[in-house]
Amino acid sequence: MRKILKKIIVLCILTTFTFSLTGCYDATGIEENAYVVAIGLDLAESNELELTIQIATEGNNSSGGESSSSSSQSKQTNITTVKCSSINSGISLINNHISKQTNLSNCQVLVISEKLATYGIAEYIDTLLNNVELRNDCSVIISKCSAKDYLNNVKPSLEIFVARFYESTLQSAKYTGYTINISLAKFYSKMKDTSCEPYAILGAVSTESGTNSNAKLNYDNTAGENPITDSDVIDNFGIAIFKNDVLVGELSGLDSICHVMITNELDECTMSVPNPFESGKYIDLLLTSEKDTKCSVSYVNNSPLISVDIYLDGRGLSLDEHIKYDSTESLNLIESSATKYIQNQVSNYLYKTAKEYNSDICGFGKYAISNYLTLQEWNDSNWLGNYKNSFFDVNVYLNVESGNLFTKS
Repeated sequence: MRKILKKIIVLCILTTFTFSLTGCYDATGIEENAYVVAIGLDLAESNELELTIQIATEGNNSSGGESSSSSSQSKQTNITTVKCSSINSGISLINNHISKQTNLSNCQVLVISEKLATYGIAEYIDTLLNNVELRNDCSVIISKCSAKDYLNNVKPSLEIFVARFYESTLQSAKYTGYTINISLAKFYSKMKDTSCEPYAILGAVSTESGTNSNAKLNYDNTAGENPITDSDVIDNFGIAIFKNDVLVGELSGLDSICHVMITNELDECTMSVPNPFESGKYIDLLLTSEKDTKCSVSYVNNSPLISVDIYLDGRGLSLDEHIKYDSTESLNLIESSATKYIQNQVSNYLYKTAKEYNSDICGFGKYAISNYLTLQEWNDSNWLGNYKNSFFDVNVYLNVESGNLFTKS
């Protein structure tokens, strides 16, 4: 009996080892995949979908980062475009054309042209989120030019890898406020929500002829209008504003700063405010949040009254003979002038979202919903339709301190 039991145990062990040493017959190595770093969607002349994918190639790293030129940067990706009836059919056509199978697991950005976005993009967002490979945190960019042109002009000078460029350049929103970084999952969630509207990053290809020389302040522009000339021609600046899934307008970098102040997404930003000591001049302040913005919604004659209280800290960056940061009187004057200016800009931004676009991208609906007892009452209120009737009470509480040269002892 013991011999039989021993044989059974040995047989089980051998069987276990046999299966553990076998590989997956259908496994594929990373060298067999074509890793997509960006997806572009355009509307072709025939009203077909034009799908563009940017694929990372085996880069030219051997020469090192210092010797990388714009031409070597472009060789690190391959751009493939196909006209198709849907995203999935387009990917299948590309898979049939190239030597490897596309893989979307490393996709950093989804670029959609303004032309396509004005017709509605819900079906494309739904399709992409249904793809198990695609990362939900990939960023959504609405391009003022075609998505194909946008991707073809991505030639970063300060990054070795294009995928790294996408990741790092969109993080600039944290320390400039000139745009916002919104993920595919967040865009989808806002598109389906009854208390807010979606928005996206506004992108463009910069050209010298497209710069806005009439703007008084550089951040009062949108993507592609900034007076910057260098080898990096991609410009992500401002916000693309939606009504449901349809693009309805553009907001400037200044509007974006106002947006992040309201939504508590402000880490820090530099804002130029009117100089109270010299007419027509501006003072630069480094702004950070002192504490979270407080919002509330009440109703007056069925029109929403939205109250916004913003709390900021400011530090002076500009230095000249007219500005005395070591004087309490001067600081109070700067503080009063800056507070009034920021308050007016935030009010202008909010009325623009309500009166021009009827799009609650700040999500005030989440505060309004507390006025209703049941979900049916909330749905019957038609918040997103009634937002255009809103009026606003904006209060800014700004504490200005001296610059680094005149710090408190």
